[in-house]
Amino acid sequence: MAELLGTVQDWEVFVKLINDHGIIALASYNIKEAGHGKLVPEKAMAIIENGLMQSVVRNSWLTERWKEVNTILNDAGIKHILLKGMALEYTIYGSKGLRQMTDNDILIKKEEAVCAWELLQNKGFKIGLLKSSLHRKIILETAQHLPALYKDGYALEIHTRLFDETKTDRKLYDGIFKDAPEIKIDNDKTFILPKGIHIKYLLKHFNRHLIAGECQIRTYTDIKLLDPENTMEFPGQFIPAPDQRYKTHFKRVIYRENIMVIPPRFRFRFIVGDLFPSVEWMNKRYRCSGIKTILYYPHRMGKLLWLV
Repeated sequence: MAELLGTVQDWEVFVKLINDHGIIALASYNIKEAGHGKLVPEKAMAIIENGLMQSVVRNSWLTERWKEVNTILNDAGIKHILLKGMALEYTIYGSKGLRQMTDNDILIKKEEAVCAWELLQNKGFKIGLLKSSLHRKIILETAQHLPALYKDGYALEIHTRLFDETKTDRKLYDGIFKDAPEIKIDNDKTFILPKGIHIKYLLKHFNRHLIAGECQIRTYTDIKLLDPENTMEFPGQFIPAPDQRYKTHFKRVIYRENIMVIPPRFRFRFIVGDLFPSVEWMNKRYRCSGIKTILYYPHRMGKLLWLV
């Protein structure tokens, strides 16, 4: 590590990059554990250490908010499985604030998901502004998770599937819930994905973000820690810029991908709702109101060319 730190020429850029890649907390821990803190300029090291402290505080806060969700769902007899950040933080990362998170993701059986989603809304959680009323009746079909829930700055996503297992292999889908290992977070019992399924899911998650133009070392690290023998490589073009979703190429590709995973009978409804969202959604999206909002609708028709 000392040799690698010695190659850093611009510490301001280095700090920004590890933060953008979601590994500033992990970098801080590793540098300090290796005893190489003095090799980093004082100002840069202070920022890196602060990144770890912020992650510890944020993860603790997210955990306490999740406990409320856990209680509500358990009282209703609805089983859920932790995904991604929190599942990894309390297993392979050792509960040290090293796995940076911004929200919580959970998996619930498709037939129970809407019930859980509505139950949480009855307990004070709110949903973000839906793009179109046409989407409300097909929310289980248009994405792998329901519209996010929010409460006092906390965000929760309820996923209904990991792959396409509900269509192709119901036995596999049910087995995920049956075989989910139990863990404890403080004194609260919960569940995570079986290791093999977890690795497969994270690989899919990584590749999907790659297709969309977003690729962080954080997700790559998750996979390598779970599966050290995995031979995957991190694409070098994303090292200096992990978020490239603004590029038109990526926008086109992910839009087509999103459409194709929707069952054919629901695609027309989804596309119409996407091309002609509610006025309220348009006001928020384009930060305007009145006649200016109407003028943006023709602009959205360009998405049809992406499909072609």
